[in-house]
Amino acid sequence: MASVAEFIELRESIEALAGQITLSVKNKAVQDSKDRLEEANRKLETLKSMVASDVQVIVADRLSRQLTGLSAKVETMAAKKPARKTAAKKKEPGATG
Repeated sequence: MASVAEFIELRESIEALAGQITLSVKNKAVQDSKDRLEEANRKLETLKSMVASDVQVIVADRLSRQLTGLSAKVETMAAKKPARKTAAKKKEPGATG
């Protein structure tokens, strides 16, 4: 069984990643946001398997909701971002294809 200290360390790690994801979203760094979100979700699954008290259940649920919200923001940001910026820059006005 995992110790409380391990649970806290993992929780803090997830919270730090959530903060980094928030900054990545603000900076519109889609891939960075996705990578960190994926890592945070992996750690959350580990954290959920460590839950041993009501307080830990509440913490796991809170982190789960937080990551779900960040995931929605990342997906929205990814949908808005053009697929290939370089192609858009090369296109000249009035040019026929």
